[in-house]
Amino acid sequence: MPAGRNNSGTGRTILLILSGAAIGTLLGYGLEKFTFLAPFLRPAVIDFPSHTYLDFFFMSFSFGFRLSITIATILGALGGYYLARKW
Repeated sequence: MPAGRNNSGTGRTILLILSGAAIGTLLGYGLEKFTFLAPFLRPAVIDFPSHTYLDFFFMSFSFGFRLSITIATILGALGGYYLARKW
């Protein structure tokens, strides 16, 4: 490692949070078949439409994303953050 550089682990923390969120989402979809848990596992959708354009004379950009979050996703992300802090 070069002198004067600090290894903060930011990339590892982000990777563990995203991995935890993905695993939490997968577990949430698996637990969705139980009817008493289904209301808690419905996704909250944040939608920014893809027909939002930034148009220049010579170039046009189109922006959009859709974010679907459940309780299981949040718990998985928190678990990934906890793992990153402990590791």
